[in-house]
Amino acid sequence: MLNFGLGNVSTAAQRQQRMLRTIGQSLHTIDAAGSSETGGTTTHNIDHEALLTAVVLQGVVVAQSADGVLEPHVKCASFLMQTLDHFHQVPQSTLARMAVQRFAMVDVMLAISRQRRPYAPRNFVLHQPDPERWDKTEPSFHKMTGCPQPLMCFLVRISHLACDVEERLEQAVSFNDILTRAYRLESDLRSWGSGFTGMVPEERVRPPLDILTECFYWTAHLLLARRVFRDSTRSPRVQHLTHTCFGLMDQLSTGCGPDSSLPQPFYLAAREAVSMEDRAWVRQKHESMTEYYREQQRNMAMRLTQRVWDITDEAELTDSIAVQAGPAVSNGDDKIRAMDQQSCLFIF
Repeated sequence: MLNFGLGNVSTAAQRQQRMLRTIGQSLHTIDAAGSSETGGTTTHNIDHEALLTAVVLQGVVVAQSADGVLEPHVKCASFLMQTLDHFHQVPQSTLARMAVQRFAMVDVMLAISRQRRPYAPRNFVLHQPDPERWDKTEPSFHKMTGCPQPLMCFLVRISHLACDVEERLEQAVSFNDILTRAYRLESDLRSWGSGFTGMVPEERVRPPLDILTECFYWTAHLLLARRVFRDSTRSPRVQHLTHTCFGLMDQLSTGCGPDSSLPQPFYLAAREAVSMEDRAWVRQKHESMTEYYREQQRNMAMRLTQRVWDITDEAELTDSIAVQAGPAVSNGDDKIRAMDQQSCLFIF
């Protein structure tokens, strides 16, 4: 928003306030039209599509500010998506399609950040894997987000499964049937990503977008292990996945382009760092990125990561003193979940 510090803060703030007023007035107009017309608001309305685009783009600006709260923007965008029937029909204009694609990715990543379900319904057209439709035509979902559309669909499924598991745990009932679905999802995910090895061959240079894609892929496995299978941070599988992510992320030089979409997988993987060496690498990578990308939310994300480390260390110390592994670590995960659900942080 400030063009790497070259923009004027006062002017940017004034324009942002003007945009917010315009969005508010337009939403009021939609509410008035919907209440006065028995048939509701007409779908595919160009003005409403323009408003959806404005809300989504304004959300991007908010997400880059120090105290940005994105949740209202995503809820508003969800309302407009429903009004326009874009959950079920592909928008025709390039700008509207771009807005819908951006909403889809922000919605699922915000859900992961808050440890809740996405706002979009499960039958959302973009939640059905179709790379020919979304990744190989312009504007390409993959190029826009760094995450192929089928992989985003896996992240949606993981989000719902994680919530299913949490609800069963709260009710103190078995979730074996959910684990069966989780094993099937893991098998599907591995089949889709069979070409990913977790390594960057030294004999050839891979395009940064390919490396970023694999970062998202292994982050999906990490989320599946931690939030669905409920593996602990120190489990061999979680640590292996974490180091795989770190190795790939280390190959993305700051400012290469696609690395601008790295924060979400980076800070998710960073939470699982347990050794002093890994945590030092996380801090160094964070500092490298913030020197180039100036969003204040990155600093908030790092502070939240540090808080997660503190909770994890405290839980493990409690278990060590009690000489019984398990309960305190689980309690630590509960604290982290509560912290995520109350947080206003979002970075993408």
